[in-house]
Amino acid sequence: MTANRTHHRRNTNSKTHVQETPHGVDVFQSHWNCQCARCAKKRAAVHRLVDSFSQIPADWIRELAEHQGETLAIPMWGTVFAPHDGSDAAAIRRLCRPIAGAEGDADMESLTASGWEAVAETGILAVTFDEVLLLGIHGAGYDFYADHWEPLYNALGYHWHR
Repeated sequence: MTANRTHHRRNTNSKTHVQETPHGVDVFQSHWNCQCARCAKKRAAVHRLVDSFSQIPADWIRELAEHQGETLAIPMWGTVFAPHDGSDAAAIRRLCRPIAGAEGDADMESLTASGWEAVAETGILAVTFDEVLLLGIHGAGYDFYADHWEPLYNALGYHWHR
């Protein structure tokens, strides 16, 4: 944990003392849990990005693929996300790369065979299905915002929080 500095402001007219929440990192060297105004604004911006995506039950996509005579492997998390904004979808497509290290991992090989790709270094997977970009996360039991969505926001170069 790094040392946090506390800033004090004194209003000389009313003699009030306001202490800002200190900015700092947690034991994982992440600012995600920092409660200062700067980090809170970024967290809100990341939530705004994710909230702009449609959240679709993965089983619906699997059933649609089967109905169309296709087989589509789905990442572990039971929800896939579809960006509404075409510029978001285009920017995410530009970040897509083949999934590294899929060899020997049956789940990842299946996802790769279905056309899923890695989105930069975010841990998010992407595939185009039925002309729609779908995003998925192959994991469960941890904070997706800190581990996936904030890295996506950063990879997209967004600065909505400023």
